[in-house]
Amino acid sequence: MPARTRPGDAVVFHENPPLRLSIVPAATGRADAIVIPLFSDQRADAIDLGGVPAEQRRLILSTLALGDFKGKEGETYAMGAGAMGTGPLAGEVEIRRIFLVGLGKRESLDADVVRWAGARACQYARKRELSRVLIHPGSLAKLNWSDFAADFAEGAILGGFAFKDYQSTSDESDRGDDQNNRPTSAQPKPVKMMRFELIGPADDQSLREKVSRRSAIAQAANYARFIACQPGNVVTPAVMVDLARKLARQCGLKITVLDARAARRLGMGGLCAVGRGSMHPPSLILLEYAPPKTGRGAGRQKTVAVVGKAVTFDTGGISIKPAADMGAMKYDKCGGAAVLGIMRAATTLPLNQRLIGVIPVVENAVDARSCRPGDIVRMYNGKTVEISNTDAEGRLILADALAYTCEKFHPDALIDMATLTGGVVVALGGVYAGLMGNDDQLAADLIAAGQQTGEWLWRLPLHERYKKLLESPHADIQNSGAREAHPIQGGMFLREFLPTGTAWAHLDIAGVAHPKKEHRYWIADTANGFGVRLVTQYLLGNLPK
Repeated sequence: MPARTRPGDAVVFHENPPLRLSIVPAATGRADAIVIPLFSDQRADAIDLGGVPAEQRRLILSTLALGDFKGKEGETYAMGAGAMGTGPLAGEVEIRRIFLVGLGKRESLDADVVRWAGARACQYARKRELSRVLIHPGSLAKLNWSDFAADFAEGAILGGFAFKDYQSTSDESDRGDDQNNRPTSAQPKPVKMMRFELIGPADDQSLREKVSRRSAIAQAANYARFIACQPGNVVTPAVMVDLARKLARQCGLKITVLDARAARRLGMGGLCAVGRGSMHPPSLILLEYAPPKTGRGAGRQKTVAVVGKAVTFDTGGISIKPAADMGAMKYDKCGGAAVLGIMRAATTLPLNQRLIGVIPVVENAVDARSCRPGDIVRMYNGKTVEISNTDAEGRLILADALAYTCEKFHPDALIDMATLTGGVVVALGGVYAGLMGNDDQLAADLIAAGQQTGEWLWRLPLHERYKKLLESPHADIQNSGAREAHPIQGGMFLREFLPTGTAWAHLDIAGVAHPKKEHRYWIADTANGFGVRLVTQYLLGNLPK
């Protein structure tokens, strides 16, 4: 009998960081700090410090004159502020610290730089457990503060993320309860709620909407990160299903779950083969968001489907992974976690598109029942696959999910996201995700969306000559060929399970989904929610005009 799994409600998401953002025309009372973003190439007499009292203005300018702060991208400098008196900032306000953050050269300014400044500010405040922080427009005041305030807020939420939920709150550590040694009473360390007050016209509806929307999307990305960071003994396939049900209840989504029995009955040979070696059976999760039609005789709503690979832990199966890399395989569910984040974000956006979220979820374990190299399985669309490598499992579960999604929902656009290949890490490192697909417009739209969100995509070819790499002497196709062009092999394999005419894009996010090093607003050794902001930006960018 499989081990009994606790409900997923044991995994409780908390907003991370605990941050309340508001827009205020002026500040009163007491604040722990004021954050002032500055360019590196501005003359001292051209720096906009409007509202900062003379004494503190002199303190900032003298710091710049000494060269202690140069304003490079992401550079920070903190100083004591004393008491700030009356001025455009306030009636009466007392500020304890001044925190300078660099924007680099004005000509190089973009949204990503401003997000980084926001991240640095939030990290500074969180580390010192500050309660109230004012955000002065600084050098951004004379530019488009409406856009940059939203970028700053987004960066603050992303940069303040931390996964500390299993660090004990006392000297007595939790011992776990069942044969999986699942922690039963681990609670996140209490973290103070922070208030960030962005100084600007509080009656600017556009500013308020932009900040609110981008904050909601960033929190949806953090939600995906939180799920992806959970260890394999906590988030199993059954718990992933429970988390999806909980999200559906909270957000008003329709949910359908095909369990292992239903998958076998439907002929999903790939999903069933990968999940066969685990005590935790596989499932296919289907989430649907349908915004209300507006206006009499409203036309057919466009349908976009997003499919995300969720392997809650990947041993590699019989083709077992090296021990050194095994622990990070809890992140093999990043694609599926991103789909949950996208579905959460969708309910906060002004979308008029039907959105389908599909998550094939399995654990790829080693057991007497595990699939073997050389096994042949029949997939949902009837094609046979020779399993040449059990560690190329993601494409097997995605193939069944893609074929089923196309048959059931007939999407106008289909996007899949997966930590699919180590080859894409070799090719593109941790900067770009690999993009493959069959529709130039969809690919271009996704690349443009990624440029706006800082989630960059590089398109790789799906030329017919690559097809021979997946030829099998015994089946229609094999799941993995020789080492050459391995990311492209993944894309070529998935393409075999799509009906003709379906606009499709495959995002191989293996190199970008969980950074090993800290970079800008990404924190090392955690998931970063790659794809949540990108796909929501794509959805917003493709609203009917």
